[in-house]
Amino acid sequence: MSSPPQRMRAAVLREQKHFELEEIPLPAPGPGQVRIEIEACGVCGSDLHYYNGGMLPLGLTPGHEIAGRVDAVGSGVTSPAVGDAVAVEPLQTCDDCEYCETGRDSICRDLQFIGFHTQGGMAQYIVLPARRAIPLAKDLDSAVAALTEPVAVSVHGLNRGSLEEGQRVLVLGAGTVGLVTLITAGSLGAGEVWVTARHAHQAELARRLGATRVLDERDAGPQELDRLGREVDFDLVVESVGGRADTLAGACMAARPGGTISVLGVFVDSPALAPFHSLLKELTLCWSNCYQRPPGNRSDFEVAAEIVDRERERLSQLTTHQLPLSKINDAFALANEKREGAIKVSVHPSQ
Repeated sequence: MSSPPQRMRAAVLREQKHFELEEIPLPAPGPGQVRIEIEACGVCGSDLHYYNGGMLPLGLTPGHEIAGRVDAVGSGVTSPAVGDAVAVEPLQTCDDCEYCETGRDSICRDLQFIGFHTQGGMAQYIVLPARRAIPLAKDLDSAVAALTEPVAVSVHGLNRGSLEEGQRVLVLGAGTVGLVTLITAGSLGAGEVWVTARHAHQAELARRLGATRVLDERDAGPQELDRLGREVDFDLVVESVGGRADTLAGACMAARPGGTISVLGVFVDSPALAPFHSLLKELTLCWSNCYQRPPGNRSDFEVAAEIVDRERERLSQLTTHQLPLSKINDAFALANEKREGAIKVSVHPSQ
């Protein structure tokens, strides 16, 4: 067997909105850790919010939608094993506070997020605790496997919104998270899933993925959603846009009396609400951060891995562009310009 390389390639942010491909030392797994050879890493909407806002620190390797195969294991690791296909749960936590002990890792006060606070997946390899490497079906396409992270985001958001079988769901936004939520909600038993879409290619894909109805931007403003909400009962409204979008007010307008809003989007400004309407309807507003590991139950990532396996054909339609690591700047530019037809841009470090 040939010895592993001693160095690896990684995309490093050296100027705002510009990455350099660099050779850096290959990390070795310590006790309880695994090293993953990365096969695919998606460009996420939250990556773009921070990228466009100049909030990614210089010297960072971004990327948290990571899938690959275990390449090496540290002492004490029995699972996963070398060669196993895995997705990365990209959280680093203290593992000792009350939130970590009750499986609510994502609200640990010491939370760090791979690809934002620490080096991420736009590289050939990554080292992390073995428990953060979630086993996947071995025959998954790598671009589909990398969607496990956004599916886990959707699983957690729908759980936070107390989704029940047969309910009518409205998803605001038809980017990756919105379309993944369309698939995930249906897989978890939603009766109807409506979607709003800003761009024509997003709307067309939402229809192909089985949306009950797709609303274009003209029908998705607060006033339009207020009128729609008086005609149709939406039990759960999922906000997936974030950024600087004016979507929370519309979500409050659309939700039925006694309904729930689950916020998955990452806002970089203070969004407007509709507090008077929310009061009159006694709405429940839930903020959803990442994923959790409920004690005695499957983690959100484990549920997501099952959904990815089951829904692989529909999920495969989301990846519109696949680029090698050497084209990292092109990947971010493509993902940033939705009018070029991009849904999910996937970077493949092995290419």
